[in-house]
Amino acid sequence: MLQHLIPQNYNWPVEAVGYLAAAASVFVYVSNTMIPLRIAAILANALFAFYFFLKGLYPLFALNAFLVPVNVLRLRQMQRLVEDIRAAASEDFDFEWLRPYMKPLKLSEGFVLHRKGDLSEEAYLLVRGDIYLREPDVTLKPGALFGEMGMFTNENRRTATAVAATDVELLCVRYDDLLQLAAQTPQFGFYLMRLMVRRMQHNVELARAGKG
Repeated sequence: MLQHLIPQNYNWPVEAVGYLAAAASVFVYVSNTMIPLRIAAILANALFAFYFFLKGLYPLFALNAFLVPVNVLRLRQMQRLVEDIRAAASEDFDFEWLRPYMKPLKLSEGFVLHRKGDLSEEAYLLVRGDIYLREPDVTLKPGALFGEMGMFTNENRRTATAVAATDVELLCVRYDDLLQLAAQTPQFGFYLMRLMVRRMQHNVELARAGKG
């Protein structure tokens, strides 16, 4: 019965390529993560390009042939992003590239940079000297980034009082610029996340020690 419904010139090998391409396209739409999605998209475009070429549908062939390198490029970008994040997780972050986006600031010993509860609009990188944070009772050394927590607090308020324990040199960056840099540089964004988690863990440990 089915044999009467199938055209005599029906080309099973060619149509099989089309079915495989359709199956790959289905996976593109149901995939929850980007890398498998891109791999499926590359496979689907390649199979569709081959299928439409065999069928003589050259505009559709050209479209899918064009999309193959586009998806390959996007896949490689996503793989580099994952590699950069893994690198950021395994090593300290180099802040040298941040200097062009920051402005220098010098403070004398004893100067109060900000107090807990102050409105916060900038983060700081300590270049020389020591900064004492009163509330967590922590002294920061050169290379420390601080003041970024205010971006994530209610009404952008400072979470600690920062005092120059010695003469210090700082580099400061506005939150607007900091957020743009974090979005553009995955390593830096991931570093900020790790930094905040470490500080929250430290605050929890201090609270537990105080209860004990």
